[in-house]
Amino acid sequence: MLKLDSVHKGNCIELLGDLDEGCVDLVFADPPFNIGYNYDTYDDRVEYDRYYQWSHDWMAACKRVLKPTGSFYIAIGDEYAAEIRMIGRALDLHLRNWIIWHYTFGQNTRLKFARAHTHIFYFVMDPTRFTFNDLQVRVPSARHTEYSDKRADPLGKMPDDVWNEFPRVCGTFSERQGWHGCQMPESLLQRIIRVSSNPGELVVDPFSGSGTTVVTAAKLGRRYVGIDISTKYVKQALSRLEGVPASSGRNGDWSDLDMDTLASLYRETQTARPRLVANTVAMTCFTRLLSERLGRRVKNEDAAAMLAELERQSRLPRLRNDRPFSPRKNGHVGRPRRRRRDDAEATLFSSAD
Repeated sequence: MLKLDSVHKGNCIELLGDLDEGCVDLVFADPPFNIGYNYDTYDDRVEYDRYYQWSHDWMAACKRVLKPTGSFYIAIGDEYAAEIRMIGRALDLHLRNWIIWHYTFGQNTRLKFARAHTHIFYFVMDPTRFTFNDLQVRVPSARHTEYSDKRADPLGKMPDDVWNEFPRVCGTFSERQGWHGCQMPESLLQRIIRVSSNPGELVVDPFSGSGTTVVTAAKLGRRYVGIDISTKYVKQALSRLEGVPASSGRNGDWSDLDMDTLASLYRETQTARPRLVANTVAMTCFTRLLSERLGRRVKNEDAAAMLAELERQSRLPRLRNDRPFSPRKNGHVGRPRRRRRDDAEATLFSSAD
């Protein structure tokens, strides 16, 4: 039996065999996409049939350790999304959602539309028995935030299957670890772990990488096992786990995890703080959902005060167009760009108008 609450070095197919059958509540997997990414030790450009068979084998290994009520999330790119779906079908996994994680700061392209999404498959072992804690992930709806409609469901709404609330973890973000280029945002993993597991249950990540899954699981009071073939990644993830204790850094009665939870719900609500706190209907819904996530009752005025505190600490997530544009003091100044064919065409069309 693998030691729980740790990250282990090795081949995930082999190490998953050291876990008892049917002991895991939730698996989140973000495997290599086979697109030539430069990992520490793994070759991310292998022949199609080999990658397909390997994907089947690690998915089967994950299914073996899942409980009959377990859930299985897989993040994958366009190139092999269809294959992952068909392997899931072949393994008799039941698809509940085909989620699209749409993010900003996508790839810059010239010859095709810029890619700004990742697929996340949400499978379950049994389509009638599974954990789904909807109150842990609900958000205020537009009827609350835009129309202040008192008839709106006081428990908000379930998020859509297109997730655009979670930006990629860019190089300038404080969350960025800097030693792994494919770091997932903790807020996205919080949604998955909250909705598909309960405190004390076991979460497994067979491709631990930057350690986001295990760190988030630890913060949310879950048991966890991470696996990675890179000694460097395992060492760094274990180091990242050392600073996890959710009770550290208290702000009055609010722990760091409480503040992160507040910030995450604020980002998901997509309503700038002044508008949110002035809207009683929206704020009441927001506070009720925050109370569900924190496991204790929070008053509107307390939530409003802590949102202001987050802003004071520069920890309040920035929403689109929620602040006036302010140019940087020392704007980026570079050499004039060489004119390309599409620039010339733009000038042509402009003059034709």
